[in-house]
Amino acid sequence: MAEEDEQWEAFKRWWKQNGSSVLMGIAIVVLGIAGWQYWEAREAAARAEARQGFDSVISTLQSDKETEERLSTMEYALDNLKDSQPGSPYTVFSAMVAASVYMEESRPEDAVEELEWALERAGGQPLPRVIRLRLARAQLASGESEAAISTLEGLDDAGEFAPLFHELRGDAHHAAGNEDAARKAYQAARDSHGEDVNDRLLEIKLSDLAVTEEG
Repeated sequence: MAEEDEQWEAFKRWWKQNGSSVLMGIAIVVLGIAGWQYWEAREAAARAEARQGFDSVISTLQSDKETEERLSTMEYALDNLKDSQPGSPYTVFSAMVAASVYMEESRPEDAVEELEWALERAGGQPLPRVIRLRLARAQLASGESEAAISTLEGLDDAGEFAPLFHELRGDAHHAAGNEDAARKAYQAARDSHGEDVNDRLLEIKLSDLAVTEEG
């Protein structure tokens, strides 16, 4: 019994010296867990909200409404999504979808605006490559050949999109009147395809430039 009393007295002395720091440590752990759970809940809610916004954009485009009404509703949903979840991949994808719709509706200037917005928030590859290619096409359709060239030059590594990248660069140079640069870009596109691929449209573009040079 005396031994137990001694142990109890020793514990009380230790607690008197260290109890506050132990309680503080426990409190920090509890607060850390609570904070992590709160952050996780917020992230899950944000992802759900962004997904819902993306679904809203898509469902609007699939509706039976008249074109102008569908576009207006899409723009409203997209603006709300940009305001509430600007950093979400769902918002970037929604902007890309909107850009595709604008291209189909012969509104390339609006497509350029959406793709520029998406490119700033695209994150890591390969998504920025896809956006740059689409942006360059939209800029070309808008008559902005120099802007398209600049957009494509901002792509350090085209990766698996190299043939498309070089061909589009050729289109941009051709539109800008840079025939020699266009020819080199088309040739680079042909080389990127490899020997087993015969792109007839690309060959026509090269042939047209050869005829122009001879003429």
